[in-house]
This record gives sequence, structure tokens and C-alpha cells, in this order.
Amino acid sequence: MRVSVLVRAVWMVALTVAAHATFASASDLYYLEAEKDGRLYVFAERGVHDAWARGKSVNRAITLRAYGPRGEDVVFDGEAAVNLYNERHARGGVEAPPPAGPPLPLPPPPPPGASATRPQVRWDFGTTFEFENARVTLQNRVQFRFTDEFPPDTLQLPGTNNPGERKPSFKIRRAKTQLEGFLLWKELTYELQIGWAGSDSGIAEGTTFSGLEDAYLDWDVSKRGLLRLRGGQFKVPFGRQEFTSSERQQFVERSIVGGELTRTRDVGIMASGATDQNRLAWALGAFNGNQRNRPANDNGKLQWNARLTFQPWGDVGYSEGDFESKDHPLVAIEGAFEHNDRHGVTNANDFRDRTFGLNGVFKYAGLSLFGEYFWRNRAPETGESFGSDGYHAQAGYFLVRNRFEAAVRYACWDPTDARGDNEITELAGALNYYIRGHKLKATGDFRRLRSEGRDETAHELRLQVQFLF
Repeated sequence: MRVSVLVRAVWMVALTVAAHATFASASDLYYLEAEKDGRLYVFAERGVHDAWARGKSVNRAITLRAYGPRGEDVVFDGEAAVNLYNERHARGGVEAPPPAGPPLPLPPPPPPGASATRPQVRWDFGTTFEFENARVTLQNRVQFRFTDEFPPDTLQLPGTNNPGERKPSFKIRRAKTQLEGFLLWKELTYELQIGWAGSDSGIAEGTTFSGLEDAYLDWDVSKRGLLRLRGGQFKVPFGRQEFTSSERQQFVERSIVGGELTRTRDVGIMASGATDQNRLAWALGAFNGNQRNRPANDNGKLQWNARLTFQPWGDVGYSEGDFESKDHPLVAIEGAFEHNDRHGVTNANDFRDRTFGLNGVFKYAGLSLFGEYFWRNRAPETGESFGSDGYHAQAGYFLVRNRFEAAVRYACWDPTDARGDNEITELAGALNYYIRGHKLKATGDFRRLRSEGRDETAHELRLQVQFLF
């Protein structure tokens, strides 16, 4: 027993001397610590660090789990780095293998092009996967709605027995899946969005994939947002409320004006840019002009869109309700133009449209004001040109900041100035209860729809719950 104890003591002294000798020889080596993606990297070779800084993997790395000062994983570029780290941080080091056994093997190098780090995963009403050279965010959005329609006495709704009979119903208004992120470089971003609900399908003759909404690649050429290039299918830069996602609306649905005077998604290209804090932003795009999910352009002309936005006190954002203002008001003024020549598309009397839009936004201390006006000149292939205009205005105020909001809206659309007394108007009020902002909320609105030309008035109650995950 005494001999065994003596042998162990001699062995421990030898290990201590060897470790001090190693530390002494290693003290003159290159040494650097760097944090990335929640890990601590320790280098004892300059060349390995320089290659890692250029995006290369750390070959022959030694990874010690929860070995860092805050419990993070520590990745070493070799045994010398382990020794230097232990010396500088007064760590006893890892337990040495028994003298009779072989040394512990180093982990094999990753395959060419593979990342040396594990992906980082986080959730914020959507799941994000962070890689060394890519990011993928998966998010789903569902809008579950109850609608109670009260038609005029002269109108019978489908499925009812008599004119003027009310019709309550439940529906999934929207159900969308979205993938977005960047690949290779943070300046190269993408988005893919699919709508699963029937009202999202956009089913029409010539449709290639009814549920496809967005599919584009966006490249920040300037790396500072001054010049971006985008190609694919996406929303054209025209109309603030139309450009604002249905996820971030104050009311259950957009006003009657947007659906008549603005166009939604289309296939094409766009150049855009913005100065610091988006004080001045612009966009110019060319599109097929026949909306989304068409296999090709249906005539020999393109639709052109242009938009210019001025935000003197910072980015207002395309979001209704005041979640953005902090210690000063936010203002946005925006002008837009669209030209779409549809002559020759069908055997009917097709139109050539030129549409102008102007809108303004004010947000401060829970108060939000928004107004938008459109004027369209419509020229048929045969016959006189005529004008059509429309506007909507809405105001919202947080009765309880960021939690409980009330809003009102008025909208008016004139289909043609060739005849009078044919306006269609909308008067609506809404209440919003925000549990986690627009990501989890309940909205209720009640509106009156009036057609002057038909002398009819209808009412509608809508209740909706929206959740993202």
C-alpha cells in the first residue's frame, strides 16, 4: 500500500512539472479569444485564426462543452490553446488520461464547405435557424374569423331563404407559411410565402400554383440599403395600405378602396433604396401587369411602378397603429405612380390605366392617423377616357398603451366620373386587443356599406383572432 501511494505521489509531481514546463514554453505563443454564435473560440496559431476570421472552419478543433466563464462551449484550435487558456484563467484543465492508455483522439475535421459550429435556434412567434453563412426563419400566420352579414332588403345572400336575411358564418380567412432569411451573405435575402386558405389561393385561369404569394431574391448591392435589386413575385410598390401586410392592420380587412384602385402581387423586377433611418426611400419596378401566379405576360407591354417616401423623423414602418413612436412623433409622406397598358389582351374593350397615389401617416404617443388618395385615368381601346378616384382615412388611439386600441375609418370610391351619384362608401369602427402586438391579437369591427347608385345600405360585423407561430 505504501509503495502504491508513493508511486502515485511521484506520478502527480511529474505531471505538475510537465504541465508547468508546457505553460512556460507556451507563454510565448500567439493567443487570442473571440466570441461567435454563443461560443468562445481560443487560438494559439495566427494562421488558423486568420482563416477562421475569413469564414473558414477550425480544422482539428478541440471542443469542451460548458467550459467557458459563462457556461458556454469553448472551441480550441489545438492542445497549445487549451494549455494557454487554462493558464490564463487559472483552470486546472481537463483530467489527463491514464498513463497506460492511448491519448484521446481529436475530433475529425468537418467535410469541405460544412460549418464547424452547430446551428443556433431561437423562437419569437416563428422559428429561426442561424448558420454560419445562412439564416432561415419559418413562420405561420392564421386568421380565424366570424362574420355576420346584414344585407339590404333588396338583396338575398347565397344560402339564405329570403332577401334581407342575415348570414352568420365562420371561416379561416388567411393561413400562410413564410420562409425568409439570407444565404451566403447577409446582403442576399429571400422570401417564400404560401397561402393555404381558399381566399388566399388566387385561383384563376392560367394559374401555375394557386397558393404561391411571394417568391423573390433581394440583393443589397450597396451593403447599406442605398441600392437593392429584387426579382421574383412580390407586392408591387403602390398603395401604403395594400403594401402593409394583412398581419399588421388595425381593422379586420383593408378598406373598399384598396381592392379597387391598387394592384397586389405581380412577377417582375424592382430597384429600391433608402437613406439612413429610411428618411428618404424610393422604388422603381417593372412587372408583367397581370398579377400573380401567371405563367407569362399576356401582352407585349409591361406595368411600371414608382414610389417615393419621405420620413423626416425616422422610419414609420408599414404597420397600422402606433407601436413605433417613442419620444418624438413620426411622419411619412408618400407619392406613387402606376402605368399598365392592357390593350390587346382580350377580345373585350381593354383598358390602359394611369394611376396616381398620395398618402400620409402620423404617429405619436399612441395616436395614429392615416389617409390615402388615388386618382386613375382609364382609357378603353374604343370610347372616351374617364376618371375614377377614391380615398380612405382612419384614426386609432391606444386607450391602454400597446394593449387596447380603438379605431375609426371612412372610405369612398367613385367607379367613374362619367356619371354622378354612384359612389360606394364605407364607415367602420374597430376595437383591438393586442396580447403580443400584431403577432397575437383579437380584432372586432362593425361597418356600414352604402351604394349611392343602387340606393342600398348593408352592415357587417366581423370578429377575428390572429396568431403567429
